[in-house]
Amino acid sequence: MSLYIPPTLAQTWQRALSEDDSPSIVLGDFLDDWRRTGDISERRRLVVDSIADAEDVERHRWACFLAATVEYLCVRDGVPTPSWVFADTWILPEPWFLISHWKLRAWLLVATPPPWKRRRIFGGDETMLIGRV
Repeated sequence: MSLYIPPTLAQTWQRALSEDDSPSIVLGDFLDDWRRTGDISERRRLVVDSIADAEDVERHRWACFLAATVEYLCVRDGVPTPSWVFADTWILPEPWFLISHWKLRAWLLVATPPPWKRRRIFGGDETMLIGRV
C-alpha cells in the first residue's frame, strides 16, 4: 500500500506556471491536500516554501490570492504561518474585486477577511468560495 504524499504548494504552483495550468485548479488541489492532511507538521510542510511570483498580471493576482489563502488557513487551523506570505510582493498594486458589479464594492470592502483585504483582494465574506470558481 502506498501513501499519498501531496506536493507542496510551491511545487504545484511551479508546475502550473510551467505547464500553463489554471490557477484555480492549483487552489483547488492545494485545498484538497490541506483537508486530507490533518497533521500540523504535514500542513506546515505544504506551505513552508514560498511560491514563485508570476510575470503576468493575472497570475500575479492569483499568487497573491494563494498567499492570503495560506495565511487564512494557517491562522484558522493553528499551523505556524510561514513568513513568506507577509512579503510586500504579495500585495497588489491595484485593488482586485472578485465580483465586478460596482454596487457591491462597499460591501466587498467591509466584508472581505483580513488576509485578502491586506493584499487588496476583495471578494466579501465568501472569498474562499469565489476563488474556487
